[in-house]
This record gives sequence, structure tokens and C-alpha cells, in this order.
Amino acid sequence: MSGDGPGPAGRDWRAGPPQAARAAERDRRVGPPRARAAGLVWRPGTPEAVGPDPAWPPVLVAEDLLEAGVVAAFTGRTGGSSAPPFATLNLGLAVGDDLRRVLANRRRVATVLGLAGRPWALARQVHGATIVRVGAAGHGAGPPAADGPWVEARAFGQGPPEGKPPLGEADGLVTADAGVVLAVLTADCAPVLLADPGAGVVGAVHAGWRGLAAGVVEAGVAAMAGLGADPAATVGLVGPAVGGCCYEVGPDVREAVGARYPAALATTRDGRPALDPAAGAGLALERAGVGEVRVAGECTVDLAGRHFSHRRDQGRTGRQAGLIALAPSGTGGVR
Repeated sequence: MSGDGPGPAGRDWRAGPPQAARAAERDRRVGPPRARAAGLVWRPGTPEAVGPDPAWPPVLVAEDLLEAGVVAAFTGRTGGSSAPPFATLNLGLAVGDDLRRVLANRRRVATVLGLAGRPWALARQVHGATIVRVGAAGHGAGPPAADGPWVEARAFGQGPPEGKPPLGEADGLVTADAGVVLAVLTADCAPVLLADPGAGVVGAVHAGWRGLAAGVVEAGVAAMAGLGADPAATVGLVGPAVGGCCYEVGPDVREAVGARYPAALATTRDGRPALDPAAGAGLALERAGVGEVRVAGECTVDLAGRHFSHRRDQGRTGRQAGLIALAPSGTGGVR
């Protein structure tokens, strides 16, 4: 989401915005967060509740999916070891942070989610609509589909489980393999997680405005179906992203997304043309036939104490993640 001009001046992430006033305005416009994100809950508590230096990273998790055998969660920015401007739970290896701290942060997240030791499958995100299908040991899952914009993953490369190299250039991953963790990294774009627990298929999609315009969300749902998922039985989770309150864009960008997803059209607080990527992703999921759609409703620019934001911090910031994995029924849990 970095190609749409600079955001407001950076600030101390611990200080955050005037939360009460902004929360009241947000709730007036779109309803209370819990009403918008039923089934997505911060555990062990919200970042504000657990403080800026919690013992373990708080995560925004779909609790009801745990018993169905799916671990699906979004991370925030607290509970890690990175120093400013990546303080503290930066999960991005390509932003200039210390490699050892990032890998330690990823291990902390994996431990919290009960996924320690599993390899992380990530793609080199390029704001397109290509989906990587990940199978056992990082190999492709099933034959390539001639009618789909997805590709088969090559084998995982060297490195620790949480530090494997990207599985090609893409903006989504799907799998029916319970041995891997799918992850997308964001700092304003919308992370989208997909799960059909009955079919044992999950996916993760990175949806910036270019990806939305290119149909990346629909491509992710189609790739899930290629592995046996039923869109009507699929749950789609849209994580924290820059909100329409803060995401001013030019007319070309607004038209590219808004013409396809009118729900994404928005105006900023001061009345300027804007986009709401999460709303666009939610509409894309509905149009793709996804049976249940949940939107976190948290603006990454607004909530400086919870989330990294490329726009707010003028490009010098960390990355949070959307992570999803299959787990034996009843064994998933959050520390």
C-alpha cells in the first residue's frame, strides 16, 4: 500500500492516537468492533490491556475454528524483541530489522499459537493475483490447474522452520497439508485468511489495492476449491488494515478498486476520497461465494499501539502477519 503517497508524520507507537475520540467516531460510523468481527478475539487480551511489553504476544484469533482443527490468527506489534522503529513484534525479514530478533519474534508467535517447529510458507508479495499451492514438504499439492492463476510451490529451502525462503512470487498461499503454516505479511494491506475445516483446506491472501483490483481474493478462493474446499463451507477472515478513515487515494486508484468493489469506496475524516481495503476484501469474499465472512474492523493507521503502518510511519516500520494452519481437532490453542 506504499505507492499512494506519504502518510502523516510518524509518532511514538506507545503513545498511539487519541484512542477514545477515534474509537467513538469509528463506532458511530461502522458499529462496535466486536459486532463487526464476531468470532475474532484478542487473546490473552487486547494490546492495551496486556500493556506494551507483555510476556507473550497477544493475537487476534478465531477461537471457534480451533476446535474445528484450524489455527487462524492475526498478530499485532507488541510482545516481541525488536527495537524501534520495528518495536516490538516485527515479523518481516526484509525491512531492515535484525534477523535474529525477527526469527525470535516468529518463534514466539508460533509458540503462542501451538505451531512451534512447523515451517512457515511465505511468498514474495508482489501485489498481484498469483496463488501458491503448498503441499507436503513444500512441494506442489496436486497437478497444476490450467484455468487458474495459481502455481505449484517448489520445495522448502534451507533455514529454520520460521525462516524459510519465499516460495516464489505470489500474493496468496493455499494448502491441504497439516505440516505447514501459511503466512502473509502486512503493514496496511488487508490480510485475508480462508478455512474450510471439513475439507481440511486453508489459505492466506495479501490484498493491497493492486491485488484487489486484480482479483487476488477470488483467486485464493478458487485455488482453495482446486484442493477440494467448498466456498459455501469456507470461513473468510479479514484482518486489520488501513481504514477508509485514513487511506486517501487518487482518482485512478479509487476507480481501479471501487469500480469492482463499491463497498471499498470511502472518504477520510476530512472528506477526501479514500478506500477501505478490508471492506473491499469482504465484498470480494462474498462474491466468491464464501459462506461466512468476518472483518476485524481495526485500522492500522489509527491504532498505533496495536499495529504497524507503512503509511503512518512513512515506510520505516515492521510487519504484522496473518497466519493459518491445520491442526488435529481439539489440539489447537493459544498460550
